[in-house]
Amino acid sequence: MSNKQQKSVEEIAREERLAYFREWRANNKDKVKKHNATYWEKRAKRIIAEREAKQNEAK
Repeated sequence: MSNKQQKSVEEIAREERLAYFREWRANNKDKVKKHNATYWEKRAKRIIAEREAKQNEAK
């Protein structure tokens, strides 16, 4: 397989993967919403912990 053919196979695989996940997210909105909420809660906790650590270092 030439490099040009390989690239087109990789592009097609990427497009199919994106289409699959787009459809999955459309069919599982509740799971996506829960995951996003959990992600942002963890991120907020990490930011708070980092700020507290900086404040403790400054003292």
